[in-house]
Amino acid sequence: MRARPTASLATVVLASVALLPAAPAQAAFFPGEAIDGGAGLKRVGDVDVARDGSGAVTYVKSDGGVDHIYVARLVSGVFQAPERVDGGLVPAGSDPEVAVADGGRTAVVWVTSGQVFAAVRGAGAPGFSAPQMISAGTAPSVDMSINGVAYTSFTAPGASAADVRIARLERDGTAFTELPDTLDINPGEDAGTGGGTSDVVVSADGTAVVVWGEAGHVFGRRVFENRISAAPQDLSVDSLGGHAGNVQSATDPHIDIEDDSSFAWVTFRETFDDGIPHTVARRLVGSQFEAPTQVDGVGFGGDQANTSNVAMNGRGEGLAVTGTAAQTTQVSLLHDDTFFAAQHVNQPNNVAPRPVGDFAENNDGYAAWFQGTSAQAATVQAVAYDVSLAKRTVPAPGPVTDLANPDFGPVDPAAGLDMAVDRVGDAAAVFVQGTGDGRKLIFSGYDRTPGIFTNSTTRRFRDLSRPVLAWSPSFDLWGPVTYSVEVDGVVVGQTQATRLPLTTPLADGVHTMKVTAADRHGQTYVTKPTAVKVDTLAPTLSFSVSGVRAKGRRQTVKVRATDPAAPAGRASGLARVVIDFGDGARAKSRQAAHAYRQGGAHTIRVSATDRAGNVTVVKRAITLRKKPKKS
Repeated sequence: MRARPTASLATVVLASVALLPAAPAQAAFFPGEAIDGGAGLKRVGDVDVARDGSGAVTYVKSDGGVDHIYVARLVSGVFQAPERVDGGLVPAGSDPEVAVADGGRTAVVWVTSGQVFAAVRGAGAPGFSAPQMISAGTAPSVDMSINGVAYTSFTAPGASAADVRIARLERDGTAFTELPDTLDINPGEDAGTGGGTSDVVVSADGTAVVVWGEAGHVFGRRVFENRISAAPQDLSVDSLGGHAGNVQSATDPHIDIEDDSSFAWVTFRETFDDGIPHTVARRLVGSQFEAPTQVDGVGFGGDQANTSNVAMNGRGEGLAVTGTAAQTTQVSLLHDDTFFAAQHVNQPNNVAPRPVGDFAENNDGYAAWFQGTSAQAATVQAVAYDVSLAKRTVPAPGPVTDLANPDFGPVDPAAGLDMAVDRVGDAAAVFVQGTGDGRKLIFSGYDRTPGIFTNSTTRRFRDLSRPVLAWSPSFDLWGPVTYSVEVDGVVVGQTQATRLPLTTPLADGVHTMKVTAADRHGQTYVTKPTAVKVDTLAPTLSFSVSGVRAKGRRQTVKVRATDPAAPAGRASGLARVVIDFGDGARAKSRQAAHAYRQGGAHTIRVSATDRAGNVTVVKRAITLRKKPKKS
């Protein structure tokens, strides 16, 4: 998830045209698997996944008794070996954040000794750059556009109070450049401190928007390349639903943006006349924020919002998640620029849920949270939304699923939780399980099944008993996919390629084939059985020639040809018979007559070809008198 996480709070497919493919197996959450481990593992920093499925998680782990910053990159659905990115820095590191773009371009920011540092890895680069000190500061946030431009915002010491500042990373760059101006409104007021730490997003065109807390208000401001907008906006509200707001109580701002930089949504918490904090959402349109809406689902005078967050895809579809004082998780879906009534998705709970969520380009949404009878007996639970809101109906969430692997011990809620998705709805949730040397950084989430794939091998009879069978790839961002090919109910091969040369000959006749595509979690897509036709027997052929053997007289050729069937199969059938008279004259027929202009020797060649491509050729020589016979 791009927004600040809670961690910062403490075949062959030979498909007949007439046959439809079998339905894919249902996608599902998968059990947790370890990314890293050991007693030195401290807490999750942040996870981000690009639209193409590449991603990274950053976290804090002790090295030699000192906390340092680590990153594990997500490649084809598998987290790679951890890499320490603050190498060469002796003091402890904290507050890591990460942003990833397509191709695996990655930017990591963190804090060491009151300084904000960054490390960048270009798409296809062999490693991260050396740590770059950007500025004095704390509490960084980072985001990257789909084109590789990144910004980091952070809290920096000012002349008289804390300021919010920002630095930019060019799309092909490896170093951030700090902008000279601050973003905050009043230099004499602390900005970006406490619950008002900044959050930054970057649209497809490289425009950034930053939100932060200052003097009890929440502000938002655009950044255009290296220029800060002169029109900051105060998002705090005077009233909501007829209830007066305390405009000096706004806190916890989060933001996400569409591909079109004109549109974004912000959530934050503000206290109203019931004395309770509520989650407020406001939409940015151009340079102005629209009227507020409440998205926490708790009403007034009851429960209170403790945490909030917002996530959208590039078209503005998304969700807001709220964790409440009563330990509930509330999810409000966003469609057509409107939030629907929040849904309470978890069971009675004795753990602060601190929910996170994200929303994919295919309009699938996810939320995850802590759940348990106590902090010592906590797990992580999640729901998925298959969102189809064409009729403006609110879909119910899928079943609640435990993400923690019981083999790894209890979940540590204090170590944080985060989630991010790719464009097709593969979701990665990261958290910590276990104690002592058994502590593990866990990756769990939702994995899409292999996609539909189709035949690229002919459906006609073939003259090969060992054909090379081919198919289009099954789409899976978290591949690779393994294809199992069955012929007549027997697996004849497995491959991750899209071609399979058969090693055992197929008997002539019609065979039944199907292919299963399986991902690494065992999820499958299975095609319906289809026919594969083999005919290696050539046609039988003979012919006769009649007529007076003299030039100028008609020679009649009559052909007898059949395509024999195999003992246990059927033949492909004759495709054509060709008579070649040997002097340039030809006929595609079983009977033809021809008068030669020259006498002497001529060779008649007759060929019979079946529909599988098998050919039989028979030749016969005839001699014609050059002059008519005298009477």
